[in-house]
Amino acid sequence: MRRILFIFFLVALQSFNVSANENKEPSFDYPFLLGEWFITNPAPESTQDDFLTIRLSFDSNYYFTIDIQKKDYSVERWEGLYNASDDTVVLGLNTSTPQIYAYKTTHNRLNLNGITFHKALSKPLAGIWSSQVLAGEDILASNVQKLDLILQPDFVFMFRASGEQGQESIKRGIYYIENDHLVLLYENGETQSSYSLNDDTLTLSGTGTDMYAELARMR
Repeated sequence: MRRILFIFFLVALQSFNVSANENKEPSFDYPFLLGEWFITNPAPESTQDDFLTIRLSFDSNYYFTIDIQKKDYSVERWEGLYNASDDTVVLGLNTSTPQIYAYKTTHNRLNLNGITFHKALSKPLAGIWSSQVLAGEDILASNVQKLDLILQPDFVFMFRASGEQGQESIKRGIYYIENDHLVLLYENGETQSSYSLNDDTLTLSGTGTDMYAELARMR
């Protein structure tokens, strides 16, 4: 099955070559698809599959890329437009030979035609973060004095906001990253923030709200 999927990707590489779409804020019906995924060849010396790793990415502009690193360390790329339903993803919509794949996904696993990809965390965001600076009318009006954020490497998060009198609001759920956006998904809602990471300081600014926070890495 893995060899069949690899051959599909290589055949598609020969006919797909399009430019990237403009970026936009994350907004997507199937958020668990978004992000970077990878699979490695567990025994490249003893298999006929001519690849070391395959990296696959989906963004909310319905644009995908696939990079195949071959055994000679060269990289071939397939990229284009895609569409998705609950159980099917179609790659290469802007070509004469689109490819159709069955898929299932969790927040950190993607099963594509029976092959399991793992979600990649491209930046060292995983860790325990605590606010050092809070600013903005919306966050100050809410009387929040401290924010704590735990981002696990398996894309699970815990977010805690503490008030002046010791009251707390805690949310747990799943997060994903797209470009410079960090999106927290939890029961009955989501929170979107633009983020930047500089050494051990994580800066968040609200999307659609007047909120600014600098969080220091605790570990």
